[in-house]
Amino acid sequence: MEHLSTQEQQLCDFLKTQPRVHNNRYTESAENALLQALFWSLACGRPDYLKLFFPENTRPLPNATWKLRRAQGNSDGDEFTEAARGKACGHIFKAGEATYRCKTCSQDDTCVLCSHCYDASDHTGHMVYVSVSLGNSGCCDCGDPEAWKLPVHCSIHTPHADDSPNKDKGKAPTLPQDLVEAIRMTIGRVFDYICDVISCSPEQLRLPKSRETILLDEKLSRLTSRYYQGDIVEEPCEFALLLWNDEKHTVNEVRDQVARACKVSIAEGMQRANETDDIGRSIVKYGFDVDDLLHVSKVIEQIKVTVTIRSARDTFREQMCGTIIEWLSDIAGCSVGPDHNILRQVICEEMLKEWSTGSEASNKFVGMKGIDDHQIEDNAAFNNISRGLMFPDAAAWRAAALAANARADDSDDDDDEDGDDGDAEVDEDDASDEDDDDEVDRIMMNLVGGDDDGSDFGEGVATVVVPVNAAFSFQGTQTTDADGDIDMNANDTETSPMEESEATMA
Repeated sequence: MEHLSTQEQQLCDFLKTQPRVHNNRYTESAENALLQALFWSLACGRPDYLKLFFPENTRPLPNATWKLRRAQGNSDGDEFTEAARGKACGHIFKAGEATYRCKTCSQDDTCVLCSHCYDASDHTGHMVYVSVSLGNSGCCDCGDPEAWKLPVHCSIHTPHADDSPNKDKGKAPTLPQDLVEAIRMTIGRVFDYICDVISCSPEQLRLPKSRETILLDEKLSRLTSRYYQGDIVEEPCEFALLLWNDEKHTVNEVRDQVARACKVSIAEGMQRANETDDIGRSIVKYGFDVDDLLHVSKVIEQIKVTVTIRSARDTFREQMCGTIIEWLSDIAGCSVGPDHNILRQVICEEMLKEWSTGSEASNKFVGMKGIDDHQIEDNAAFNNISRGLMFPDAAAWRAAALAANARADDSDDDDDEDGDDGDAEVDEDDASDEDDDDEVDRIMMNLVGGDDDGSDFGEGVATVVVPVNAAFSFQGTQTTDADGDIDMNANDTETSPMEESEATMA
């Protein structure tokens, strides 16, 4: 096993045991405990190093949420501090805030400056437009070279002329070496932890659920012993029923269905529906009885919303990953003592490193394989209806086409066996099904259209019973009716509902 330092092993143990410590409920207290542990790990567990992150009298209280950006500067204006030099501003405009567009400097009409960056740059003699932001979108483009055809020299964000990448090369590091190593270890370990957890989370949310698959998912989601020295096995195991946002249902629809399925008040159902709408998912029920959760899930799914059932332990860890990602975003633009780039640089470097796998990674492969989505179901149902309208007796004709295609394959196989060209046999199982479907569709279209496709369909058609009065939209001679379009079939009349519909659409 790879050797871990004492501090790294302590961090791994902390991340592993948090679900049990907080009884699988990810509360504000659990979030605060996680954030504090991450900051102490960054600081190598030393109070004097922690002061490099949180300047004098800025360290939050133990029961508060620790945010580094808020501690190192105004939470609404830290993009204007010295630590922001050399970075893009990115200030997000609020409703009623002034925006400045310099037509002389900007690439297009969407490139704007906030008031701070406009005042900190020189636009004398330029054509400048001032507008008021609606507050629904947009940010300051200062520091983004692609936004400007003329350089915008901002005294806040533009790097100094002597700030070259190799300026400090060869000099002793400003920060203590053990602090730098602790920062790198902590950030690298949490990246691995995120991958360990998320790689076990099922991507295919609408696969059929059963007691066996849910229990198997719990086993495959355990953290392995390589870094975590074995996972915690709970007996009995608690599970969580999660509701996912699909952008198709209204909040009231979800509210009523959750209240009905979980037998809770309308207010509780509304709370879960709003949470799903806000963050994308919500835990609607905990329980130790998998069969009961399956029953509740079937009731909720009656309106075609997506629900999943996972162990409460793994659901807690997924919520931890959300906090860790926000934490990485929080510290990326901050300083450690006099070093304004160490956190951003280490995050980028660790993100590019290979993942040190610490779990079964049972769902590490992504893609559409096996995903059973409502939209796919709806499209398939629509296609089936369309085929039924075009081919009323499609089932019988398809059976005949399949038989003809099978005989054609047998004939090809016989030719291959008789041949002596010595060609190597090629295995193309992956493409055979698609080729067969294409061939069957081609035969059917030729049959309906009366064309000879060269197959031996005629020899096998007698084995398939096809109704004598089978009618197809393409069968027979096409005639033009009084309004100039092609008759749907021979029984169509000028006063039929179809004709009235055609006249209305015309």
